[in-house]
Amino acid sequence: MSPKSLPDRVTESRRILEEAATTHDITTGQMVDLQESIEFLRRLETSFPGGRGDD
Repeated sequence: MSPKSLPDRVTESRRILEEAATTHDITTGQMVDLQESIEFLRRLETSFPGGRGDD
């Protein structure tokens, strides 16, 4: 199995964080951290050639 590219890993990480953000038993602080991380990964995705973003 070949290693995933950085853009693919970023997209996968964002999706995992978005799924985690739907969990109902996290604290407000954890939710803020998750949302900040998701937004960072979205910005990082759009910086890759081809403008990877929400697909």
